[in-house]
Amino acid sequence: MALFDDRTTKRAKKEHRTDTDFSQARQKAFSDEIKGFLSRKSTRLLPFDEVKNKLEVCFVRDLGVQTIPIDNIVGSEGRYQSFTRHFLPLDDDLRDRWKKVDEAHYAKQSLPPVALYKVCDAYFVKDGHHRISVARTKGVKHIEAIVYEYGCDVPLDKETDLEKLAVQETYHQFLKDTELGKNRPNPGLQLTLLGGYPILMEHIQAHKHYLEEVTGREVPLSEAACSWYDTVYTPLAVAIRKNRIMKEFPHRTETDFYIWVIKNRRKLSDQYRRELDDESAVEAFSRKYTRPFWKIIAVFRRIFGLVRYR
Repeated sequence: MALFDDRTTKRAKKEHRTDTDFSQARQKAFSDEIKGFLSRKSTRLLPFDEVKNKLEVCFVRDLGVQTIPIDNIVGSEGRYQSFTRHFLPLDDDLRDRWKKVDEAHYAKQSLPPVALYKVCDAYFVKDGHHRISVARTKGVKHIEAIVYEYGCDVPLDKETDLEKLAVQETYHQFLKDTELGKNRPNPGLQLTLLGGYPILMEHIQAHKHYLEEVTGREVPLSEAACSWYDTVYTPLAVAIRKNRIMKEFPHRTETDFYIWVIKNRRKLSDQYRRELDDESAVEAFSRKYTRPFWKIIAVFRRIFGLVRYR
């Protein structure tokens, strides 16, 4: 007589299979954490409540069931500390529930849609963390989800992490203070580093002072912001676009370069011994900082977090 019947053996194999899957996922999570530490990049999910409070997002509508790219899911409403950015489990307490979902995948059972919050092009999990985690470890690229859309005045996408969220928080406050988001919809003033929006505000305040001297009246900040955007920022942004310098710096934006060109304009004018117009300033900046030496320096600064506006 066999020591174990076929049903016992099969059950043991299934238990071992899902147990192994979870252990491997935990090992990958640990590896992700090490890589994140070495690369100075956060491997954690974004907390939805923090996004909601900092960016003042508001519910817009129920989009119903949709098929969503798993890569676009960047955060969680309540379990952002339980999984990595790639939805790998960080806690052994998740094992039992995770294994049950894994068993369902092996049995090809139909699972209910997960529930997600959509903010621009980023998604946050309301319900279904284990289903997403198991699906991702299986190489699944898309998942069915009930989607609830939230409105936001700054862009979020699958690349948004804690550092970029901090930048977007200051962008949101900048748009709110200047009312540019309302008066110039989608102004495209995206920065990639902290500390840039106070500099833009300084430029607007200086432009406000100039307008008040010219007109002899008090100029509201919102009016000064629109005037600065139309007559100061946009012409320089057009010159940057025309120069095509952005292809040399794919990690940066036109607004980053606006600040750097303005910052270096006086220095470049002294070097060329003449006042530089927008196109000449951008061309001079491009000529200097696209040389191999400066490109190597830029990579070094980016890796070690040494890029600054000031």
